[in-house]
Amino acid sequence: MFVIAGLFAYAVLLGGPVAWLLTRARWVTRFPQAALRSWHACALSLLASVAGALVVAAHNLWEGGLVWLFDADEPLVDKAYGAPWLVTTDIPQGASVLLFLGSVTLGALTLRCLLTHRREREYHRLTVDALGTSCSTRDPDVHVLPNASPAVFCIPGSKESARIVATTAALETLSEAELAAALEHERAHLAYRHHRAFLVADVLTAAFGWSGLTRGYAQQVRRLAEMAADDRAALKHGRRAVASALLEMCTVGTAPEASELPSMTGPDPAERIRRLIKAAPTQVRAATPALSLAMTALMPTLPLALVLAPAALLTGTAHMDC
Repeated sequence: MFVIAGLFAYAVLLGGPVAWLLTRARWVTRFPQAALRSWHACALSLLASVAGALVVAAHNLWEGGLVWLFDADEPLVDKAYGAPWLVTTDIPQGASVLLFLGSVTLGALTLRCLLTHRREREYHRLTVDALGTSCSTRDPDVHVLPNASPAVFCIPGSKESARIVATTAALETLSEAELAAALEHERAHLAYRHHRAFLVADVLTAAFGWSGLTRGYAQQVRRLAEMAADDRAALKHGRRAVASALLEMCTVGTAPEASELPSMTGPDPAERIRRLIKAAPTQVRAATPALSLAMTALMPTLPLALVLAPAALLTGTAHMDC
């Protein structure tokens, strides 16, 4: 059937060539927030395409609803969504079972990732509350954690449970401007709610990573989230202050007890430092985020359009003479 084939082809296109192009595109480092939206749109569209294909294969469960919705002729709808290899009742029922099992699996993966993220946050929050001081002399909103390695990080949560943390070594190592830039970077993570993006990326990577589709999704989301936070901090404190803070925390040796601490340096600080010391994006290419936003809005709707298109073309046929 063309609808099922089209949905699977669309999913493979998104998880393969489109993801490959997004990984290597130059504009993503210039507009990381727009690139993050594009990655989410691709991943969610892939999920919708696979789910849509299973829904179409199980057409006998819901095609009555389409007949009513579009006032379409039931035999024509059945013919549009059926196929020579869907003539038996076994395949639609099997697709229904796969759709149910897939929903349960996705729910279980979401719960597992959610609990993992929450346990990690609670561990760091308890550590900071137990060992740290409630405020610093430089910034009353910052919790100071005694540690011999310079690190600045945030712990997501509600307004009461969220934390921005700086180690004592960071207070000693960074200048006033560098510390302010590092703290603003962490406030950006909280403001953008990047922890939610990490959760979605981890869930969908766990769901589809075995197939090779969206294999780099979670890694790219974390990479671009760090760049987006860098840009917000740079708007307030300057790009060189952010780059200098990163460089200082990278060049100072890491103490063994700091190995489990999250850090502003992230997975690839060298790439971020290079982009920060270059010129900021020009206004001439400001249309790129707008195009990305339009693509983000359009892509998740395409699987739904493919599923509904055959029935929509048969609107009003229930009253036609056959």
